[in-house]
Amino acid sequence: KTYNKYRQFITSIKSKPFLLLAGISGTGKSRIVRELARACWNKGTKEYNAQKPSNFEMVQVKPNWHDSSELIGYVSRINGEHYVVGQFLKFLMKAKNNPTIPHFFCLDEMNLAPVEQYFAEYLSIIESRKLIGKEIETDPIICYEPTEAYGDLIRQLVENPEERKLYQMENGLALCIPQNLIVVGT
Repeated sequence: KTYNKYRQFITSIKSKPFLLLAGISGTGKSRIVRELARACWNKGTKEYNAQKPSNFEMVQVKPNWHDSSELIGYVSRINGEHYVVGQFLKFLMKAKNNPTIPHFFCLDEMNLAPVEQYFAEYLSIIESRKLIGKEIETDPIICYEPTEAYGDLIRQLVENPEERKLYQMENGLALCIPQNLIVVGT
């Protein structure tokens, strides 16, 4: 029953994990994204009953976004070089760590700023999707660098020390878009 309710969205997601929902303000576009995330859980579970399921994140786009620092993050050199991680990268790793559950990242009111400026990295990387075996892989959203800031980024995103070492090696693991991450803009 739930599947039929969201059939159009699921069909779109299967072709490309980036949807744009348009319509009059207040008609429930962001609510649809939240409900898609909720539909991934069994009725009666903690996640199903939660106001905000753990596989859902909504970010309100601001008119002053002219780069990706709010979503991807940036290198700060105040008090030493370190990386300030954006919400998108944090959620990307959450999805990567839970590969069997679809994760929905909602960019609410994304028309308030030019998307090609604040989400350029994602828009470019999503076009690199390729089926390798049974997995869909992409180019990295952030490439390996032998810098203090990159090391700080990995320390913040990757909890397991052994896995962290693999990200901090040239030709090691990369920060790619996991196939269970769906981005929806309203």
